[in-house]
Amino acid sequence: MELGTVAGLVTAVASLATAIGGLLLAIKVIMPTHKIVNQQRTDMLRFQTVLINTLTLHGIDIPEDQSRLD
Repeated sequence: MELGTVAGLVTAVASLATAIGGLLLAIKVIMPTHKIVNQQRTDMLRFQTVLINTLTLHGIDIPEDQSRLD
């Protein structure tokens, strides 16, 4: 095998290992962030439901949710 071929092969394998390591690191960072964001959204929706129920119980009309218009 020629020296240039060996060097190219070593470079390719090192690049692949670096790419895989970077992907694994990105997944480790993104997953906890995703869970935090989802939990905050769930908490917000529960609180919003309590607020809507309280306002309705006291006879206050709730405006239509503008973010859900089709």
